[in-house]
Amino acid sequence: MKKQIGIIGMGSMGHLYADALIQNPNIDFIACVSISQKNLNNAIDKYYCRGYKSFYEMFRKEKLDAVLITLPDHLHKEAVIAAAEAGVHLLVEKPFATDLKDADIMVQAVQKSGIKCMVEFFNRWSPPFTNAKYLVDQGKLGDIIQFNIELNDTCYVPQKMLKWATASSPAWFLMSHSYDLIWWILGKRPKSVFGRGSKRILRAMGINTYDLIEVLVSYENGTIGRFSSNWVLPEGFPILYELKMRLVGTNAMVDVDTSDQELHFTDQNCTQHPVTAWGKILGSYSGHPFAMLNAFLQNLNEEIPPPVNEIDGWENTYFLDAVHRSVETGREVQLPEKS
Repeated sequence: MKKQIGIIGMGSMGHLYADALIQNPNIDFIACVSISQKNLNNAIDKYYCRGYKSFYEMFRKEKLDAVLITLPDHLHKEAVIAAAEAGVHLLVEKPFATDLKDADIMVQAVQKSGIKCMVEFFNRWSPPFTNAKYLVDQGKLGDIIQFNIELNDTCYVPQKMLKWATASSPAWFLMSHSYDLIWWILGKRPKSVFGRGSKRILRAMGINTYDLIEVLVSYENGTIGRFSSNWVLPEGFPILYELKMRLVGTNAMVDVDTSDQELHFTDQNCTQHPVTAWGKILGSYSGHPFAMLNAFLQNLNEEIPPPVNEIDGWENTYFLDAVHRSVETGREVQLPEKS
């Protein structure tokens, strides 16, 4: 029997996942939610689904097996709680929450209901990073003594793509991916966080959020790491984002650089690196975001927890909350191992 799926939030990611859902023969995409009447009408016309302005109404009227929550960073809590109370499994975009108290409440709601909750950390399905983790797990690098990971966007993202950038930051929007990769690969939490941030370019444009955030972390075993995220690269940068990671071990090191994309397009004005890591191949969607989506859909039929769940989401929020506290106070923040 086909799984009945809904989507809350019909922005760019909502439409991207909807495009993938309708190609899956085991799925019926039956309902969506958007506060934008234009986006709602577009979704109804394109996907022949039912549309709602309220997810509470959708949960009352529809018999859903699962829902995808693709709302802005700061608006996940109420939708997650509503899904949990309706007994509907969910996939929620990163970050899990931008407030630690919200994250606590969300975890409690999910675990009380017994539903499956997966968080959209899709880089765990990206081949360069899965191979890096394999090398670490096989002991090829020895003990990890240092790492550096950067995820940056061009200024197009906070200036033009996101209408809600002031409610987020380069840490919530970007570093959430970076921390999850390190959390997944190393399997442990740093003992301390020291962060610095800058508000200059975006604030001058009336967007009151950080341009960049830099973080130095240390671990109980002596490992030292650096996280860096900014979303003010010039729009002339050849790709919308860049993601780089270096792991240095006692025996070897590994570098991952996804910014090249292996395809360069040059016209009379500029050179671009179009995204090749994911997209359509012969009409079907392929790449790590869709591998993650398919893993969630497959997990609905299995008696095991999702591969990345609400606890991973809570850990991510816990770390990023500490990052922001460090940036705002100018002090190092300790992260107790048990919380």
